[in-house]
Amino acid sequence: MSLLINIPDRNTDKLVAKLAERIGSENIEVWPDVAKPDDVELALVWQHEPGSLVLFKNLKAVSSFGAGVDSIFADPQLPNVPVTRIVDADLSENMAQYVLTIVNQYRLRLPTYQTQQSLALWKPRSNRKGRDVGILGLGKLGMHVGEVLIKNGYRVKGWSRTEKSHPTIDCMSGNVGFDSLIQNVDYLVCLLPLTTDTKGIIDDEVFSKMKTDAVLINVARGGHVNEDSVIAALYNKEIAAAYLDVFDIEPLPESHPYWRTPNLHITPHVSAVTNVNTAVEQVIENYNNVLDGTELINVVDKTLGY
Repeated sequence: MSLLINIPDRNTDKLVAKLAERIGSENIEVWPDVAKPDDVELALVWQHEPGSLVLFKNLKAVSSFGAGVDSIFADPQLPNVPVTRIVDADLSENMAQYVLTIVNQYRLRLPTYQTQQSLALWKPRSNRKGRDVGILGLGKLGMHVGEVLIKNGYRVKGWSRTEKSHPTIDCMSGNVGFDSLIQNVDYLVCLLPLTTDTKGIIDDEVFSKMKTDAVLINVARGGHVNEDSVIAALYNKEIAAAYLDVFDIEPLPESHPYWRTPNLHITPHVSAVTNVNTAVEQVIENYNNVLDGTELINVVDKTLGY
């Protein structure tokens, strides 16, 4: 049995070395130079080329190298096998600290003072008053981000597809709950899974209902935000700012209008980077589960897409 690593356009040497320590380099294949495709029974993928898994006739499972699985399900030729993902407590904490940092630095006007420094301008102002944060998506990530924000003095509302409850997060669901949340928060954080139902969910209608001094923070997937809509919302001052860490095309092309849109801040998909050591442990566990014919861990619900 072999493990396939299908992670194009990324240096996987460290990952291969760590996996080889556990199962031997002879049991690892790296796309596209696969010597024995019929030996591959587990594929570890991230942003793989659609159709590139059909060659492996004995494939038993596909594992995402991260928490997200949308690019896997976007493959129209995805083999009919279980799909798993990485579940990482460090990832949740890193995401929470990223969102908290963005909210804090905006509330404290640090970007403004950075601009003033370049102009040698001394102009102190009071902190922004808004402390209401709305989180779209109340999975493990969304819940943890909300808890960290609350511990730091913010009020948090959360929206999910189905009803959920939390002792300190004001949980909402349904269309009425969605509209209520986006209309009443100072910071709107997207942590939804990307599915057919959530693709393009943040559009012209959403921006028209948000506060004009509100801020959008997208740390989920680029496909959640309609690109033309967010650009128009910023130029038309329907919202005050947007912080985007994820994009439809990554790396973001130099020609993309995002780079030149006022009050749009870009980070290169760094809000929650997969911990290689954590990923290796879970991949190895599922490798052995496939080998033994036992139940896989962290299996994704294909009907829900997450």
